[in-house]
Amino acid sequence: MGFLENVSDNDERPSSSPSKSLARADDVVGILASIAPNLPKILVENDRILSAANTISTSVIGPTFKSKAFPDNVSKSTLELLYGLSRLSIPQKTWRKDLGDAFNDTKFFGSSVSLVESDWLPLLKQWTLSDKERMPEILARIVPPSTAGIVFGVGATSARLEADRKTQLNLRRAATLVLATMDDNFVTDLSTMQEKIVELLAATTTSSPSSTTRADIYLLLRALVLKTSAVHLATLWPIINAELHAAIASVVAPDHSAASETFNNTTVLQACKLLDTLICIAPDDFQLHEWLFITDTIDAVYRPSNFHPVALIDELSEELGSTALASATQTESSAMQASKSATRKPLIGPGGISDEGTWERKDELVGKLLRPFFGQLSIFAFESTYSMGAPDWEACRKGLLADLFDERSIVKAL
Repeated sequence: MGFLENVSDNDERPSSSPSKSLARADDVVGILASIAPNLPKILVENDRILSAANTISTSVIGPTFKSKAFPDNVSKSTLELLYGLSRLSIPQKTWRKDLGDAFNDTKFFGSSVSLVESDWLPLLKQWTLSDKERMPEILARIVPPSTAGIVFGVGATSARLEADRKTQLNLRRAATLVLATMDDNFVTDLSTMQEKIVELLAATTTSSPSSTTRADIYLLLRALVLKTSAVHLATLWPIINAELHAAIASVVAPDHSAASETFNNTTVLQACKLLDTLICIAPDDFQLHEWLFITDTIDAVYRPSNFHPVALIDELSEELGSTALASATQTESSAMQASKSATRKPLIGPGGISDEGTWERKDELVGKLLRPFFGQLSIFAFESTYSMGAPDWEACRKGLLADLFDERSIVKAL
């Protein structure tokens, strides 16, 4: 098992042995994964089954998750083995501890999205079902922003970055658990989530944690919108509408203004993706407020000569000059794509506007992503709606998973 633990050290070994040894080690895990569900048939007695499960956890699962190479050294076989152990009918705590340690590891969100989707999410679902205190425990770690005792210097910056990082990770953990479980699983925890969200939205650029965590709040809101029935989200809509308006309007705010500093590039991008998701899945309650953001009438396609936009996105589109010929061409292609597609997908993502990039510079974000997005969204939404396509929930879910497991947007501690 040592070869699996030290995947990152393979380059230092002789060229012929590492790959073979690694493959052999993974073979062992694969064989154990196929045996694990049948342990009750093989060993019969509960004491022996429990002993075997504990031995596997101690010798295989634990060392893999605690390795310096985590999560790169975690294979599909390892997670299948852990899932097999979690499904045993005998009461055991070892697999829960191993999974809890891995999930709470700061490097967890470096896992590959494909492995998360196929194996981590079913494991987290099993873990959450076996222990109802998972979500309250994560939410309890999220502390409200504090401005008391703020000092300047390296120490204060380091403390603020550390608080931002912890808050970001906990918000992402909460969003991941929401995605992993069945619909409406965390309805009882919604009031606590809303309370934490409202507290964090009061953060400023100098508080601890700071307003940097806003983008991760939007990730959690996307998860809730996808996995919670609209009837349970009634109290969240005023918060969502106000945040979307403030974040998207900050695009045209002057540099170094309070709005531009509160809503950084990542925050604005995530706000646009939240709006994109809401327009795609069109919850009943949100449709009442949709006109605030996009033109949802025939004017979106055939604009009268005296047309004056009321919707925020169309106002920004005109202000940014999105009515240029290039944008018009892109708009037509989006409209054609929307009318031909069997399902309604988000505009940002595969098949639409690419969001690949670091987006550190605001002018680059505006030029390559926001300007075409603002220019096309109303017509795209109109054509998608009247093509009678059903919302593509899977595309929305995959887009959110890709954003959750993108370490580039997590603050680096000093």
